[in-house]
Amino acid sequence: MILRPYQIEAEKKVFDYLHRHPDRHPCVGMPTGSGKTIVIADIVEKTIKKWPTTNVLILSHVKEILKQNYDTIADHTLLQVGMFSSGLKSKQIEQVTIAGIQSVWKHPEYFSKFKFVIIDEAHLIPYKDTGMYRSFFRGLDDPRYLGLTATPYRLGGGYIYSREDDTLFDNMVYDLTYMEAFNKLIEDGYLCKLRTKKTKLTFDTKGLHTSMGDFKNNEMSERFDQEKITDLAITEVLEAGKDYKKWLIFAIDIAHAEHITERLIQGGAKASIVHSKMKEGQRDKIIGMYKDGSLRAIVNVNILTTGFDSPDIDLIVLLRPTHSPVFHVQSIGRGLRISAGKSHCLVLDFAGNTERLGSINDVRVHKKRKTDKTGDPITKRCPSCDMIHHPTVKVCDNCGHEFEFKTLLQYGSTGKAVIATTKKSWWDVSDITYSLHTKKNSPTSVKVSYVCGIRRFSEWICVEHTGWAKSKADHWVKRRMTGSIFPDTAVQLMEISNQLETPVSIEVDERGKYPSVVGVKFETK
Repeated sequence: MILRPYQIEAEKKVFDYLHRHPDRHPCVGMPTGSGKTIVIADIVEKTIKKWPTTNVLILSHVKEILKQNYDTIADHTLLQVGMFSSGLKSKQIEQVTIAGIQSVWKHPEYFSKFKFVIIDEAHLIPYKDTGMYRSFFRGLDDPRYLGLTATPYRLGGGYIYSREDDTLFDNMVYDLTYMEAFNKLIEDGYLCKLRTKKTKLTFDTKGLHTSMGDFKNNEMSERFDQEKITDLAITEVLEAGKDYKKWLIFAIDIAHAEHITERLIQGGAKASIVHSKMKEGQRDKIIGMYKDGSLRAIVNVNILTTGFDSPDIDLIVLLRPTHSPVFHVQSIGRGLRISAGKSHCLVLDFAGNTERLGSINDVRVHKKRKTDKTGDPITKRCPSCDMIHHPTVKVCDNCGHEFEFKTLLQYGSTGKAVIATTKKSWWDVSDITYSLHTKKNSPTSVKVSYVCGIRRFSEWICVEHTGWAKSKADHWVKRRMTGSIFPDTAVQLMEISNQLETPVSIEVDERGKYPSVVGVKFETK
């Protein structure tokens, strides 16, 4: 196998962590289309080489993912691979076995000798000790677990890894799902550029009730599955999609999908529908027609998300509102794969999911509490071409419009400037110190203090936190590491601090209450 640089780094981080922490369970975050199947195959191959008697079990829940994992490992390694899946009509167990959780969860005794379990799409494992995965795990003899997913979080539960909560995974050892890493994959040509256009019609979800954290299907169907609404939406899709070759559309329920499909066909688009009530052979036939180009559009009901692979998808239409960051990211992620002749994938978000949950490389991960309130919109629209962007974008990549960043006004004798302007400046660093920082009811962090002449600026590196703080800390460490040991705790970071490269200068933003370090320059990079 020829691995991409980031795939090699992901595999290395996994083995480093397993070596340092023999009793812990890591996870890896990789966006859809970035090649986590190859990473799984490489990890399996190296595991058997290092420990020849180890049995490896790879679990997932989708037939397409099981087949992808089986084919990749069988084609790119010399290992004997078994497949245990009722849906794929196979009950073969080998040293390396791919298994569908639906087929094995009642029979953990078949896999009592397996000491390494890899879970593909690990976000499906619940926090509580319930469900097929948890039931299956209770019957195993304390194996090591590794999870991989494009969405390392669950609706209403937050991130799937933590050293404090009842998550299966202790730590995210390698993450490409946060904004900077995600965008780098696009810049380097490993993922396709996405464009989200503001639609003329937007579903109004105000007043809809929720169940299990998401909008109730029956209420969404009653409100939005109406002939007039569908006609307006599909008229807009037909117009916007005329220059796009392959459309993927997400509907609320089967009836809604049928009405959408009928309207597409009336508009001259070759379209069909897939849903869970269809016979498996019929569904596979339609998906095959879609992939070979016989169909331009396919309308689905929560089917073609996780595990669906058709690289030439260049238009995604969202007609199903959701509160779920997993559904939001997984559905749009179907357009991320690169394909010949495909410059970008357009997203038409009638459901308002992007405004509700954010961009898929900066999604809002939300753990519901009684005091939670809905925040302000976390996207902005280009006034020239209606493309939707992250709030920090300065220039629209579709039409070149330059966004205006307004200044903030303050009135009254507060001692502060009447007009707050951007105040960023570069400072030469003469010395740097590291110290442990403890705070009640929070994980320990490392305080980094830069001495810049008569000024001193500080930042806090939260390697023991979760979520965005953890991703930001990992990124901070990666930019400065000169050794091979990656720290998982504040104490470990202190131990290797003398191996971290020291910046020659830092950029400081003094607009807020406290100065913040926003940029660094190194001698070598």
